[in-house]
Amino acid sequence: MLKFHFTASTFLLIVTLIFGTPVQVLAQESGETHAWLKDRFQVSVGAFARQQAFKLGADGSFPEEEIDFDKVLGVDDDDVSASLTFRWNFGEKWSLWGQAWRVNAKGGALLLEDVEWQNLVFQEGSFVNAGVENSVIRAFFGRKISYGPRHEFGLGLGFHWLELSAFIEGEALVNDIPSGFQRGDVSAGAPMPNIGGWFYYSASKRWLLEARLDWLDVSVGDYSGSIWNSSVGVNFQAFRNMGISLNYQIFALNAEVDSGDWRGGAELSYHGPFLALTANW
Repeated sequence: MLKFHFTASTFLLIVTLIFGTPVQVLAQESGETHAWLKDRFQVSVGAFARQQAFKLGADGSFPEEEIDFDKVLGVDDDDVSASLTFRWNFGEKWSLWGQAWRVNAKGGALLLEDVEWQNLVFQEGSFVNAGVENSVIRAFFGRKISYGPRHEFGLGLGFHWLELSAFIEGEALVNDIPSGFQRGDVSAGAPMPNIGGWFYYSASKRWLLEARLDWLDVSVGDYSGSIWNSSVGVNFQAFRNMGISLNYQIFALNAEVDSGDWRGGAELSYHGPFLALTANW
């Protein structure tokens, strides 16, 4: 069952703050236009150098809050992963967007407090290993609202397909009885729908300013909560069909998880630069 937790006025306020450029003035400007405002296809392949944070809980934790996998369990808080984005413009006003990346972070730590994970208790003073895997695939269907020789502004609907899994392993107690080496795994997956908007401004034939925002607060599948995915940056068109993009991207998920093998909470955040080679035609 899909349940929405937003109002139209809330989203319009966000769009106005992020994309509030006077597009009517820009529409009257003339001059050479960046290729992304004219070509049908754009593809970006590059690296997302991110800072990350994971707070997860499975059937509660001790103390009664989600576990910080970075501070408590030593899971890496920075990493680099490959990322792919594309856009297909069809018709005069319509476009289909896609984006994908994957996170696989692991670590280990000597516990400074008891940690409860599912039905396992890992005691203070013991060493545990832990890890988080997260795959994100974004699909977005957009329509231009305002556009001209030097700018483009649009809104649309889409979804983020999320696959999230985590584990903790080490010497554990079950029902206060020592049970030796144990591993607790949890996983969940679901499509998270969203609404969003974007803005392009062609400063010259070679330079393009770009901004994008996706957001929604929903209950669907195994997740209920909010999701944000935004970026802002520039593209330099080095050649007719090739360029370089540098964007700063922020992704955040704050959700409750209720699947067959996982009941608990999930707070994920990634932010950092995305450097990519681009192609357009």
